[in-house]
Amino acid sequence: MIALGPSVGGEDDVFLMPQGAAGDLTQRPAFIESEGVRLGDLLRRLSRRQPRDLVAVVDECQPVAGGRCDFDAAAGSSGASVIGGQRLGRRAPGAVPLAGRASLRDILLGAMAQEGQNFLQSYEFLQRGLGGSDLEPRASGALTTAFSFLPQGFFAGMTTPCNKVDPNAEPAALRSIALDPLIRECEAVTAAYPYARAFADRLQAGREQRAFQKAVASCDDRLSASSYGSAYPAGRFRGIVENHVVECDRLRDRQQSEAQRQRDADAQRQREADERRRWEEQARLERERADRFRLEQESQREREREALRQREAEAQRQREAEAQRLREEAQRQRSTARSASGWTLNYATNLLEIKALADDHFDAQKQSYSTVWQSRLHGEQVAIYVQVSPNERCGDARQYMSEQIAPRRTQVSRSQEITTAPGRSGYILEGRGTARGQGAFDDRSYLDFVSIRRDDRSTITHIGGRFPSEHSETYRAELLKMMNSMQLPNSDMFTNRCR
Repeated sequence: MIALGPSVGGEDDVFLMPQGAAGDLTQRPAFIESEGVRLGDLLRRLSRRQPRDLVAVVDECQPVAGGRCDFDAAAGSSGASVIGGQRLGRRAPGAVPLAGRASLRDILLGAMAQEGQNFLQSYEFLQRGLGGSDLEPRASGALTTAFSFLPQGFFAGMTTPCNKVDPNAEPAALRSIALDPLIRECEAVTAAYPYARAFADRLQAGREQRAFQKAVASCDDRLSASSYGSAYPAGRFRGIVENHVVECDRLRDRQQSEAQRQRDADAQRQREADERRRWEEQARLERERADRFRLEQESQREREREALRQREAEAQRQREAEAQRLREEAQRQRSTARSASGWTLNYATNLLEIKALADDHFDAQKQSYSTVWQSRLHGEQVAIYVQVSPNERCGDARQYMSEQIAPRRTQVSRSQEITTAPGRSGYILEGRGTARGQGAFDDRSYLDFVSIRRDDRSTITHIGGRFPSEHSETYRAELLKMMNSMQLPNSDMFTNRCR
């Protein structure tokens, strides 16, 4: 049973109020009995039908003055499991403000959509979702673990073409599958069931598989291969796509080598023909010795000048090639950074340097480890950082990103979940505009990635960066290299806080 709208907590029961009831009944307890319906009476009547599980959700309970919403009294002898929300009073002077919630409906919908989650776990879900708000979750003394809104595997068992998307499909099998119709079905069913993680995962898998199909379809389409690497830096098929690009490069090199050999053969035939013509011309010039001598002397001087120009041009080409080699060698110079929290990664030492005061700095108050790089070229306009900290709210990567990072960003061009390892959940956010202070944002580009273990959410590993938009190509590429080289420890620094 779900009771929508406000209700009132009386002295010995919770009263359900009809639409249009007076809004000040919490200040006039004497009128509650005549205006409302006792939740306890309703539950006792329902229990006589001997349901397998009797559960009730009360949207918003407002206690009478000086009282509280007593869900134990409402459950009474019916054996019902009752959860609900009680509206808190105004915050005390100087206290942290609370998030205003119209009701617990949105959080309840999220709890109802969790497959296999029992009623007790739904209450824990509400506790996490309502944390820091003006609605406090309440419950009767005992909550059933036999009832769940959706059984495990409910969405996977639905008859929809979206479920034909196999997230673990073999690469060879994907080359001949028509994914576009399945992706459209997943988009439609995801819109219909926005809380169904199973459909969202299949939609994401289908899109990545379609990007993989395009990336390896042809050697001529280098853009699709590059787009896959940018969209899925830690994707399932990254190694296959990279090998495809390497093989395409080898094929192109073989074709170019063959074409060069053909050009060399043509040039050799041309030189031989030229040589025959030169000797024929020389035989003719023998009859005019004086003119030949003069012409050959002039020709010799011209050849010497041409040879000198060629030597100078060759020397210039060699100098340019050496300068390019030195630049590329400097670009390849990388060093390894390590943290006491267990992670390691490598970075370009000719481009970045670690700030002296942020070299794996441990903040005792926040219990966090932070490392910050700045640019050797652009100073503190560029900030690349890694932070390892405890997960205070024990949420997943998407929740942490939406609550802690996204509010401090303005324009979002990319926001998606990514999987870097089977035992981890990850989320990436990219765009332009980062917070400089209260209500003030700059115009720098940003990229943030958060990784959290699935079995123990106690630790958050956050790597990201902010940099001028005009230099985004340089620093975004370096940040992706750092992310791809990052090795996380087998055991996190903060454990067993979220179990």
